Amino acid sequence: MNDERFQDLQGLVKQQSLMMDSVPIQMWFLTDIFTYGRVNQCHADFMGMRKQAIEFKALRYLFPADVAALCEQSNRQVLETRNTVVSEEWLTDSNGVRHLLEITKTPKFDNNGSVQYIVCCAIIITEQRSAAAALKQHEENFRSFIEKTSDIVVIGNCDGKIIYSNPVTSDKLGYSSDELRTIQILDLHPKSVQQEATSILTDMFTGKRTTCPLPLMHKNGTILPVETRVWFGKWNGADCIYGVSQDLGREQEALQKFDKLFRMNPALMAVSSIPDRIFTDVNDAFLRILGYSADEIIGKTGSEIGIFANEEEQERVANTLACYGNIHEVELKVKTKAGVVLDGLFSGDIIESQGVKYYLTVMIDITERKQAEAERQHTIKELRHALNEIKTLRGIVPICASCKKIRDDKGYWEQVEAYVAKHTEAHFSHGICPECMTKLYPEFCKKKDIGITG
Repeated sequence: MNDERFQDLQGLVKQQSLMMDSVPIQMWFLTDIFTYGRVNQCHADFMGMRKQAIEFKALRYLFPADVAALCEQSNRQVLETRNTVVSEEWLTDSNGVRHLLEITKTPKFDNNGSVQYIVCCAIIITEQRSAAAALKQHEENFRSFIEKTSDIVVIGNCDGKIIYSNPVTSDKLGYSSDELRTIQILDLHPKSVQQEATSILTDMFTGKRTTCPLPLMHKNGTILPVETRVWFGKWNGADCIYGVSQDLGREQEALQKFDKLFRMNPALMAVSSIPDRIFTDVNDAFLRILGYSADEIIGKTGSEIGIFANEEEQERVANTLACYGNIHEVELKVKTKAGVVLDGLFSGDIIESQGVKYYLTVMIDITERKQAEAERQHTIKELRHALNEIKTLRGIVPICASCKKIRDDKGYWEQVEAYVAKHTEAHFSHGICPECMTKLYPEFCKKKDIGITG
C-alpha cells in the first residue's frame, strides 16, 4: 500500500470516528465475540472511561465475569445466526444509575461472506418503557372501570358502528356483544327518535350540548330512560366515539313518587328556578288555596303575581334560602287572588333534577291556628281582667265584740261597712233591724204597737 493510499485510509477512519462521536447514541464495534473494536464518546461516557481504555480490550478485562459472559453469549448469537440481534438489557452507568438499554448488534461481512466485525448501538429506553408501562396500566385500569361500571358504555368507530360494549350494555339492552358489534350506535335508540338523536349528537360534538336525554330501546322493544354523554377518543390506537348512558329508571321512579307526593300534598308546594325564582311548577293545594290557575303562576315570580303581603320580608327570606340552601318554619303573610291575607309557615330547600338545581318551597296555612291563638289570647286577657276585679275576704278578721269595728292590716279600727266595702265589691244601703229599733226608738215602737192593736 503506497503512502497516498494509507493517508486516505487514515483520513477515512478519522472521519468515521468524528461521525461516531457526533451521534447521541452509544456505538461500538466488536472485532470478535470477545473483543471491543472502536467505540464512540457516548459509549465511553456511559462506562465512565476514556475511549482508549476501552478500544481493542477484551470484554472480560472491562466487565465482571458474569456480565462479560452475557455479552459474549449475545455476540455469539449474531455470529451463529448471521442476523441482526436486538435485545434489552439493564446496565449500570458510571454514576451507579441503572438504565434499560435497547442494544442492536448487526454483523458486517467481508467479500468471502464471513463476519468481519459486529456493529453495535444502544439507546436508553428506561423512560419510554416506564411511560409505556404506565400507559398500559392506565389502559387496563380504564378497561377495568368500563367493565365494572353500572353505566351502559359503547364505543364506536368514526362511522358510528359499535366496536366495543361493556357487559352492562348486554344486561340492560338484551343484545349479546357479538350482536352489538353488527349495529350502529344510533340503532340503540327507538326509530321514532333516531333523527332527533342524530341532531342532538351533532350539537354535542360541536359543544352546543353536553347530554342527550333520549331513551334507548331493549331488544324486546322496552324503552329504557337514560341520559347519554359522548366524546371522541382513542381505542386500541384508533379514533373512536365513546358513549356512556346512565340508566334513569330508578331516578324516574323516584321522580314519579316525588310528583305524586307533590301533587297530593295538602301543604302549598312550589318549584322555582335558580337564581331568578320563576315558578316552574306548583301543586294543586297551591292553586286551590290561593285561587289561581296554573297559567297565571307558571313562568312568573311571586313578586310579579303579588302573592306576598310584605315584599321586603319575602326578599330577605329568599336571600337566606339562596345563601344557606334551606329555610325552616319561617312565617310570612301571603295574599290570595281575592285579596285575603293568609298566614303561612314556610320551609324550603334546593333540589336537583338532571343536573339542574331548583328551589323547593313548602307553605303550611296556619291562618286558622293564628286566629285561634289570637282568640285564645283575647279570652285569657279578659279572664285576667275579670280576675283582677274580683276581691274576697280571707283569713281571720279582728272585730270588736262591743262596737263591731274591724281592725285592718295596718292596726287601725274602722267601721265594718267601710272595711267590707274596701275589700269586696259590695256596697251598703243603711237600714235598722227590729231589735235595734226597739232599743234605740222605744217610744216610736210603742206607738206603732198601739196603733196596731188599737
